[in-house]
Amino acid sequence: MKKVISLGIMTVLVCSLFGNNQSVSAAGASEVDYTDYAPGVTVEADPASPTGYYATFVYEDETSAATKVELYSDTFHHFTIKDGFENPYKPENYKTGMFPAGGNSDTTYYLELKKIGEDLWGGRVPLSSGAYPYNFRITNPDGSTTARLDDPNNPTLTNTATGIQSVSSMVYIPYDRKIMGKGDWLDRSVELPRTDHKTGTVETVAYTGAAGDTRGLAVYLPDGYNPNRKKPYKVLYMSHGMSGDRYGNELRWMNEGAVANITDNLIADGKAEPFIVVTMNNQDFNWDYKKIEEDQFEHIMPYVETNYNVYDTPEGRAYAGLSMGGMTTNRMYFNHADEFAYFGIWSYAVTGEELSNIGSYSHLDDPSVMIGVGIWDYLIEPVQNLHNALNEEGIEHAYLEVPAAHDWKSWHLLYAAFVEDHLWKSDNGKEEKKKEKEKLKEEKEQEKQEKKHAKKKE
Repeated sequence: MKKVISLGIMTVLVCSLFGNNQSVSAAGASEVDYTDYAPGVTVEADPASPTGYYATFVYEDETSAATKVELYSDTFHHFTIKDGFENPYKPENYKTGMFPAGGNSDTTYYLELKKIGEDLWGGRVPLSSGAYPYNFRITNPDGSTTARLDDPNNPTLTNTATGIQSVSSMVYIPYDRKIMGKGDWLDRSVELPRTDHKTGTVETVAYTGAAGDTRGLAVYLPDGYNPNRKKPYKVLYMSHGMSGDRYGNELRWMNEGAVANITDNLIADGKAEPFIVVTMNNQDFNWDYKKIEEDQFEHIMPYVETNYNVYDTPEGRAYAGLSMGGMTTNRMYFNHADEFAYFGIWSYAVTGEELSNIGSYSHLDDPSVMIGVGIWDYLIEPVQNLHNALNEEGIEHAYLEVPAAHDWKSWHLLYAAFVEDHLWKSDNGKEEKKKEKEKLKEEKEQEKQEKKHAKKKE
């Protein structure tokens, strides 16, 4: 498994911080005939682009009243290991070997679009390889703004069972090795949709919760899914992180997280066996773990095991999550290590007494665990503390740091690494080591009893 230690020498550029309330004019607007592009987003190779590709956006203003339109994303800026997270580079200043990242208002990139016709606005951005969420903000005639708009011609994912949407539209950029460079984490082709029809499907469904309420799930089914297959499919349950949205968070991993694309690619390339992914909404529980736990074991898993051909035993189940979902996964690991065979704890972890009492939890040696975080993540310390605590307890686990922050660019990398290098893989002698550990424990106990018996004889 890859761990970021050194990624080589990065080119140093002179740059300035890019405030979240500022915007620049559409890149090369005077040179681009946006009438050549259909509404939505078009990605094309272009030797004039610093990355080798341009994403051209044509926004169709459904209000017909906008006086200004801005494209924005919190992962369009790029960074270098040398300059760190305090020095974001605008996409137009991209140089080989830079990494896309962001995750907060200070790193959000705004691009003011050019009005190109009645209700149409255009702009273009050079981007490096991978999947990117994006949105629009419009200024109304009265001066007020309406933000968080998705692209009406490239809409975000909707749960058809509940009518609730995810947050952002998505754009996917291919990899150009000659321009973007060769090295760990630069080629993010795994995040792009496949074009050869070797693709699974995402079903959006509803189930009934403890309060009799209707709750949403998103379910990824691999290419060729067979509901009657003799051997059931292994299943990964995944939690999102803290969100301002009470509902619809079951869509975040599937939409912004590019889970379907990544899983399709790894399965089709023979790097993963076909498996099912289930994503849920935990936000409206306000991260009350007891409620989340009850929903998981008494409602979500029974629904999935009844309606899909999946394992209903621990060896075929896994649980993972990001941010507050990472803490939730950590708690699942501490309290239900015997219910899942694999755990992915990313971008946050338990703290305080929960962590200091790690020795009181049982079965932590049984499942395989991968802990991961972005090197610029503001929540990196709790993740590192969990990693260190497991080391102190002698509990084997994988640990990974990636060049990203508290953002989807980090979670794309962590999910892909989890599936390719860790999930459903051989335990690499873990069972033998477990037996050795049990044998040593038995020998120590026997030695203890012999000493006790010898003392009685004296």
